[in-house]
Amino acid sequence: MGKNILVLGGGFGGLAAAHTLRKELGSEHKITVVDQQQLFFMGLTKLWVLDGTRAVGEGPGNRTLLNKAGIDFIEAVVTSIDPKRKLVQVGKRNLGFDYLIIALGADYSPSATVGFSKYAKNLYLESGCAEIRDILRSTVTGTITILVCGLPFKCPPAPYEATLIIDAFLRKRGVRDNVKLQIITPEPHPLTILGAEAGKVVTNLLEEKKIEYHPSEKVKEIRPKSVLTEKAEFSHDLVFGVPVHVVPSVIREAGLSDQSGWIPVDPKTLATQCAGVYAIGDCAGPKTPKGPLLPRAGILAEQQGKVVAGNLIHEILGDGKSDMFDGKGVCFMEVGGDRAAPVRANFYAEPNPKWELTPPSEDGFLEKRRFLEERMAAWFG
Repeated sequence: MGKNILVLGGGFGGLAAAHTLRKELGSEHKITVVDQQQLFFMGLTKLWVLDGTRAVGEGPGNRTLLNKAGIDFIEAVVTSIDPKRKLVQVGKRNLGFDYLIIALGADYSPSATVGFSKYAKNLYLESGCAEIRDILRSTVTGTITILVCGLPFKCPPAPYEATLIIDAFLRKRGVRDNVKLQIITPEPHPLTILGAEAGKVVTNLLEEKKIEYHPSEKVKEIRPKSVLTEKAEFSHDLVFGVPVHVVPSVIREAGLSDQSGWIPVDPKTLATQCAGVYAIGDCAGPKTPKGPLLPRAGILAEQQGKVVAGNLIHEILGDGKSDMFDGKGVCFMEVGGDRAAPVRANFYAEPNPKWELTPPSEDGFLEKRRFLEERMAAWFG
């Protein structure tokens, strides 16, 4: 008898899981992806909106094309999850499942930071990046603050990438000497989970570009002309912010999250405490061997999706095999000027995560573009 596999969320993890399942399982097994939007945009493209090298809404994937691959797609909002009864409410419909993969990502909570909605532009929305782009085109002087409002947040290098891209854009316009750039963050140093040495590589890049760095600063309030933290007050003319990230409310209401704020899972299999239910990507909270949560990144969500799909395939086919998520991934940290530094890491290595950072280059940037193009082609044809 065929199985009904339901995937909530059509991002990196959900798409990787669905395609892996469809490739290996016969048509008697139903695979359904639910997402509230037809169009898919890879998060890394938002940064390219900042300097105008990519237009808003350019080159999306269309999730309705999943139907051609034998994957059912439902465009709707997930309104409730009942893991015990194996039911999910999608809009006004109730969908049953044999297996459930939750890949709903993280939501943003600007209201969690006093003054964010009024005085900051959201660096993690494409629309916010478009606003920032337009502001930068007319900026000639003043102080720009890149502000991280809470931990954890998606793509740990992103605030630093954005700052370096803004620096390059202002230099190209010939106004950088008249503009002060500063980063304020609660992190003790960049790429915190990889250790202080990895962080120093990034802070050296900031120092070279005369970007001020203020770590270990927890924001209390954004004011019209200043940012107030628990320890100091920093003046500004513009604030481009990374909002507080939270688990989607439907997950909290289902009782699936824990005190960390995220869904606890087995770090190797991504299984939750509910039989047949898995969580991957930004909404999940797998822990590294030393205890900190695994960073949130698309490449890690993709690998998690493949591991969960692989284990469901093994279970359904009864071949006695199993797959394990190894905590390895790569990202490409942009530094402006069409250059990027590949950062390869093993977050599950013991006693400490291992990493390798290749110096920024045009080849690194081209590798990042290939990363995007290969996945868009694989998922949407």
